[in-house]
Amino acid sequence: MDDDKLLAILESSQEGEERGLGPEERDPAETLGRLSDDALIEYMTNLSQGARKDFTREEYFRDKEIKQRERDEATRAGLGRANAPIFAGCTIYINGYTKPGRLQLHEMIVSYGGKFQHYLLAKKKVTHIVATNLPLKKRLEFRNYRVVRPEWITESIEQQKLLPWQDYALSWDQEQRSLQLKVASAPVSSAVDCKDPNFLKTFFENSRLHHLSNWKADLRSRFLSEGFNKPSPGDALSIFHIDFDCFFATVAALGCESCDINRDPIVVCHGSKSSDIASCNYVARKYGIRNGMWVSRAKSLLPPGVELVSLPYNFKEIEEKSKIFYTVLKEYKIKFDLILPISIDEAVCVVIDHHTPHPIDRDEICRELRSEIWKRTGGCTVSIGCSNTLVLARLNLKIAKPNGYHILTQQQLVENEADWHSYLGKFQIDDLPGIGYSIVSKLRSLRQHLNNLLQLKQYFHNSLPLLQKCVGKKTGSKILMYLHGKDDEESSRMIFEPESFFARKSLSIEINWGIRFDTVQEIDNFIDTCADYLVQKLQEMNKRTSQITLKVLRRCADAPIEPPKYLGCGECDALSHNCRLGIPTSELGVIATELKSTFRLLGCPPKDLRGVSIQFNKLIEVSYDQNENQQRLKLPFQKTLNFDVFDNLPSDVKNDFSKELKRRNIVLTSSPRPKTSYAATYEEKFMEELPTQIRNEVKNDLRINRKITRTKLSELREQNRKKKESIRNVRAHLLGHESLFEPIKFQKESRFKDICRIVMEWFDATLIEGPHEKDLLLFENYLDKLSDSNRVPLILRFSKLISVRLNLKSNQYGQEAGFQEWEQFLLKNVIPKLNKNKHTFQTVRKLDIDFDI
Repeated sequence: MDDDKLLAILESSQEGEERGLGPEERDPAETLGRLSDDALIEYMTNLSQGARKDFTREEYFRDKEIKQRERDEATRAGLGRANAPIFAGCTIYINGYTKPGRLQLHEMIVSYGGKFQHYLLAKKKVTHIVATNLPLKKRLEFRNYRVVRPEWITESIEQQKLLPWQDYALSWDQEQRSLQLKVASAPVSSAVDCKDPNFLKTFFENSRLHHLSNWKADLRSRFLSEGFNKPSPGDALSIFHIDFDCFFATVAALGCESCDINRDPIVVCHGSKSSDIASCNYVARKYGIRNGMWVSRAKSLLPPGVELVSLPYNFKEIEEKSKIFYTVLKEYKIKFDLILPISIDEAVCVVIDHHTPHPIDRDEICRELRSEIWKRTGGCTVSIGCSNTLVLARLNLKIAKPNGYHILTQQQLVENEADWHSYLGKFQIDDLPGIGYSIVSKLRSLRQHLNNLLQLKQYFHNSLPLLQKCVGKKTGSKILMYLHGKDDEESSRMIFEPESFFARKSLSIEINWGIRFDTVQEIDNFIDTCADYLVQKLQEMNKRTSQITLKVLRRCADAPIEPPKYLGCGECDALSHNCRLGIPTSELGVIATELKSTFRLLGCPPKDLRGVSIQFNKLIEVSYDQNENQQRLKLPFQKTLNFDVFDNLPSDVKNDFSKELKRRNIVLTSSPRPKTSYAATYEEKFMEELPTQIRNEVKNDLRINRKITRTKLSELREQNRKKKESIRNVRAHLLGHESLFEPIKFQKESRFKDICRIVMEWFDATLIEGPHEKDLLLFENYLDKLSDSNRVPLILRFSKLISVRLNLKSNQYGQEAGFQEWEQFLLKNVIPKLNKNKHTFQTVRKLDIDFDI
């Protein structure tokens, strides 16, 4: 159909409308039926575009507001009765969840003469805001407005009058009470500002990790102070690895009558949404919930109809249950030779098989221990893994969880290879102790589909060098021993050397929540508070530190100023710096000053600081006599003897004494010249009686005579003498028999000159074939000891000796393998130690020096 025909049909349709024809007189279906498909679509498009009107955003909301007002008027008119205009003149906006709900409150407001504001486009139009609780951002946004609770509306209607809004104002305290009804949380402290002097105390009171760290330190200290039977490497052992099942969640659930640990998904946390989950029960873990996950993420994993139960920490009950746990272990009928505290809810117990006529029944021990702990704690279950090695006891514990025990020894697995392969196939690679994501990633870089220990064992069965090349020599050897059910040397120390294994080696605090500063002065005050806390702990432990580490978290350049987690650290860059104090100390002033100086070196803007960590390393025990003031320490300076004493000796013995003094490095010094004064040379009264002019001439002559007797040459000689004495003192300080430092031996030699001679002879003997790897390792250990004791000049002497000898021998032995090995050792092992220790108390701290050949 062409355009002319279409226009004619439309005109006839319009003429029918103008003549007032009804629907029954004109048939639209008949008219449209005569149109083709294309003509019908074009007609509908033109009709739609002609009827549509373009609206701006302002016009849209204005028209919508008019329609909503008309609907409110219709609601008011449709009541059939005239209510009292209680809310006349009030424009009310409702924010968020309320009780009664938004629709009910809307109807109440409109029915009693008020105006309901659907959208908060302009706050000036609103007289009241109704809310039950507000987030921090809304509290700041609405701080200058009348924010009331829903009860203001309902109670005003009940009393048929407008009640004062101040009596129903939403306060922060009220909001906290409302929140605590919904979310189980620890009491919120008022000291959330890190600038508050009580911030550190409040932070530690609510910190789970702080409580765990203190409890663990106390347990280990108590263990070291009590008697125990230390086994020997050849003894037959039974090792019981005992661990509570979701300890925090179980203790929290026992204190809540409405919770069932075996039915409800339970998590333990501080709050809601962005709070980290500290512990969750096995019901929650079935849904994919894990420790460290945010609560909001955990809720999203639950299916419809399943509610997540959030419970607060119960530190008092947790500590009480832990004490009962260790009491049961100590009072058990079969006395354990070792009770090793791993944590407050985990322990390793060791029984030495003394080859008695009645061997121990491991199965009976596991059953009785689990039963007794469950009874004494009031319902807390434990799982036990038992074997003759630590690694197998740990893996058996994995099989036993939850609420069970598993016993399997290395001998039983070795006897049947099929059982051993089946056993290894049950575990992931990261189930091995000390193996985490980084090492697993390195292993899978060689072979992608390494999923369990059996595949790992089959792939690296006879390839220890390949395994060590992938993850390192020490870690590779450790993994291979684990795959054979054996303990590595570090793990064995926990049983055979428990004193050194559990000894406190460091002390630290780390705070990465609530850190918000504006100035460097505020940060200095915070560092002083942290240092004071750590120094008090250090003094309680009767220890001192010689190295401190400061680590800070700086907000990333592209990270938001306020992260999703309230007052959290968000995405940050980690910066750290180590400081060596020269001598161990526990002085607050020294440590705090060093920390503040280190913070300035890191260059973190105060407003970007999000976390602070301070660690004291290389702790040493303070002996009784060292507790006295350090000023009592007598330094062994070089001995001197007055020359007049030597000169008055009989002539026949002077030669013998002279040799002995030279051997002992005792220097002869002349008596100091007495300071001459005018009164000592001339009569004082005589000088006073002289006329003024003559007295001045005499004084001038005396000054000239003094200048003549004390020439520049004598001054130069005196300076040269002092310089030589200083050099001798330095050498005696580092190398002499009376050195301040404890001598470090190498090849049973303590004199540095003898050690240099041995090293040079060794160097000459190995220039062709090269030094043995173990000999180099021993020499490097000796250099490390020099470095740790700040004897950098001695390392520099070695580097010069080796460098000079290499230059002399380069033409003759430059192509030999031994020469190249020595050159490589100098560049890769000796020079880095110098650069690493270039800032010591023997050097100027602000001077930046790099050692090179």
